[in-house]
Amino acid sequence: MKTRDAATQTIAIVGGGVSGTLAAYHLLQHCVDARVIVIEPRPELGLGLAYSTPSLRHLLNVPAGKISAMPAKQDHFLNWLRAHYDTAADDMTFAPRAVFGRYIHSLVEDIGLEQICASVVDYRAVSAGAVLTLDDGQELQADLVVLATGNFAPAALPGVGEDAIKAGAYCHDAWADTTYANLDPEASIVLIGTGLTGVDVVLRLRELGHRGRITAISRHGVFPSRHALSTPIAESTIPQNTQPTCLAYLRAFRMAIRGGADWRAAIDSLRATTNDLWLALPLQEQQRFRRHLQRSWDIVRHRMAPPIADVIDAELWGGTLVIRKGHLSGVEAEDSGTVVSIRTAHTTERFGAARVINCTGPSMNYRRVDSPLLHRLFEQGLVSAGPLGGGFQCGHDGAIMDANGEVSERIYNLGPGRLGTLLESIAIPEIREQAVGLAETLRSRLNLTRNFQLGMQSQVAGNQLTKLPVQGSAA
Repeated sequence: MKTRDAATQTIAIVGGGVSGTLAAYHLLQHCVDARVIVIEPRPELGLGLAYSTPSLRHLLNVPAGKISAMPAKQDHFLNWLRAHYDTAADDMTFAPRAVFGRYIHSLVEDIGLEQICASVVDYRAVSAGAVLTLDDGQELQADLVVLATGNFAPAALPGVGEDAIKAGAYCHDAWADTTYANLDPEASIVLIGTGLTGVDVVLRLRELGHRGRITAISRHGVFPSRHALSTPIAESTIPQNTQPTCLAYLRAFRMAIRGGADWRAAIDSLRATTNDLWLALPLQEQQRFRRHLQRSWDIVRHRMAPPIADVIDAELWGGTLVIRKGHLSGVEAEDSGTVVSIRTAHTTERFGAARVINCTGPSMNYRRVDSPLLHRLFEQGLVSAGPLGGGFQCGHDGAIMDANGEVSERIYNLGPGRLGTLLESIAIPEIREQAVGLAETLRSRLNLTRNFQLGMQSQVAGNQLTKLPVQGSAA
């Protein structure tokens, strides 16, 4: 086991993508009196899955003026971007995601942040906190643990045959190099999903020289909307005193549109209150939103940068990108090649494909993701899923709730995991606020623990003094 100075408290951050790196950075900015360690197998911090893309065609879907890592310095990223990448960048520049990853990495590059290049595979609670077991066999003792595990691979799709997987015709990981390897430039490609992951895959395929037709399948048959300039709205289009039902929220939003508000501005006006409005909804209403409104929300909320939207529109108009609306029912390898089956509103359609790529986005069912650490935490009852079954159940400050509904004093979370209780928790503006708030929470927690320990030591010392014989007293 790694040893430590008994007087030094340790905060272990599991995951070194954007969430974990921002958590570590703001902890150090808050001058937390503790050893801060990030445990991340990738050698470079701050990149994670989204920002480690090799493609400069993959752009941020938030303009440079709104994506600073510093809540109090909205132009921090923009100034960095001008100094290190694009001198002509302005507030509405949509920078490459890979460049933003370099920006996050630069925050911690020279501040002496400690990193262990490993993965955590087990968690054991002890009286002083926890012992983390790493995949290289080492153990690390920590007073507090932050789960910043980011996004996981998508959930398994129904009807995908083992033969299709073994033949490489079905690719579960849209980011793996093997997904794009040994591909005929004219081959027909099928994407399962029309969200931002699907958009990324289209761009990556074309960048690598693929010219064949791409068919994108989804239940709604719509790609995300595009960003465009609009006049901001000062007040939320859904007032906080609105009756907490999906129907009431929808009526308030539509009323603003009928009153002349641009729909983009109306959506953006909700940014500061989205999670408060979500938390006000009863569980039944949250379930109703997930069933009927979630995909519509994603289409208008998580929009494409204009240059990317131009590419997608051109592909659609030219017929090189085709959308089919339906539910995937099967991917099977046959003598003639791979056959994809989908259920539409009227029938079942079958068509051939050289390769099928899962673009459905990350799985939020943390009980089933490929993470030995999360499996162990669930087995021990130390964490619990959110009310709707995904992510983590946690308090407003990110403290994890266990299987009995008790709030942990040791395990915290930020980033995608908070989607167990929140509607929005994957964009930089939300994550940076969580990182700042978590830094203050953990500093307070450490101070409380430290003061308690000092008080106990003083009490023990006082008790020992009262037991000493008084000089000059009778034996």
